[in-house]
Amino acid sequence: MADFQELIKNFDRIRDYMRQFYVYGFKVRGDYDAKSARTYDNERRRIESWLADYTVSDYTSKGKQVYINVDSKTIPENPLYAAWKSKSFTDNDLMLHFFILDLLWDSPSGMSAGELGDGISETYGVVFDSQTVRLKLKEYEELGILTSEKEGKALLYRLTPPLPIDLQPLITAVKFYRGTAPFGFLGSTILNREDQANDLFQFKHHFIVHTLEDGVLSDVLEAMKRQRWIRFENRSSRSGRTTSIYGLPLKIFVSTRTGRRYLCIYLPGSRRFLNVRLDSMAKVEQLEFCKEYSHRREQLKKNLDRCWGVSFGGSSRMEEICVKLKIDENREPHILNRLYREGHHGEVMKIRDGEYLYSGCFFDTNEMLSWIKTFTGRILDIQGSSPEAIEKITRDWKLMYEMYCREPEDRETDSYDHTGKEQ
Repeated sequence: MADFQELIKNFDRIRDYMRQFYVYGFKVRGDYDAKSARTYDNERRRIESWLADYTVSDYTSKGKQVYINVDSKTIPENPLYAAWKSKSFTDNDLMLHFFILDLLWDSPSGMSAGELGDGISETYGVVFDSQTVRLKLKEYEELGILTSEKEGKALLYRLTPPLPIDLQPLITAVKFYRGTAPFGFLGSTILNREDQANDLFQFKHHFIVHTLEDGVLSDVLEAMKRQRWIRFENRSSRSGRTTSIYGLPLKIFVSTRTGRRYLCIYLPGSRRFLNVRLDSMAKVEQLEFCKEYSHRREQLKKNLDRCWGVSFGGSSRMEEICVKLKIDENREPHILNRLYREGHHGEVMKIRDGEYLYSGCFFDTNEMLSWIKTFTGRILDIQGSSPEAIEKITRDWKLMYEMYCREPEDRETDSYDHTGKEQ
């Protein structure tokens, strides 16, 4: 039987496993049907070796559940960064790493792949296939460890020179960056290299789980920079079904409430925009260059004012909503200011003293219901072109009325079903 390895090769699999079992915390060993139970045990042991101080287990009717339990205000660093710093390697990988760097350190003018292979054989008495050496050199060049330059017919490799700056004055900025920005594990890696740790900053709203999708984010941003179409796999969080999506990546949206990140893409088949959760994406593939990239970006910009959240609507391209509110503009000017400030360019019209009408057209009025509920007690009437959205919010108000406002004897004489409708 193969020995257990703490390091990983397939990050997509470990990302999905950590999210399903440790972040959401609702699955048990019996729910893991992707591979064998032994695979589950190996993945669990691997993750718990990184997160031993942050994992908690509990027993339910389904079995043992494990999950991450942290207070973001007290941890000095995102513990999930450990996943990015773990990668599997072979014995040859390990030897080549030190052999190549040692030889190039003594050869500032550079060496070719053939010269490096001969030098390793002569100096260390170990023979590697020339193709193996070339692949390792190419990998290190992509990682930025080496640089290459053509001299005649030979391709010479050199160590990348160190940064010509002193990082110490920037350490405070790095300590802040690694906790707030995407790809924060880069800042964490810099701190590790400088033998430093975060001892300055704590974050009340620290969305640690989203570092698991930074690999996908990197691929998407690269495609956006090169203005290319992409194809990727999207797994529905509700049905679990995986579909292949082809589109043009245009913008990244980030929720200030949950930290969840979305990719906005243009779908040529339906000729409309769509937002996809980054944590549902995998295997991003860059395709052909898009000549009309700037045009699509301008189209998106014109449509953003009609997006309340991240939805571009369903079958109906636009939905209208009108809300009549009772507001005392003299005693409650802050309520009126909220309509203007938070209303996403909706129209606010004074009907008469103490009554105002808010109206607007959006792609999906269902997304604005939670905002409308914050005006509960002031709403005199609500109308809209989406009956489902209006019914949803009025049903909630009916249930609240039954719960808090009806007299006890009235509740006993009337019977209501679970939707709030009188039977």
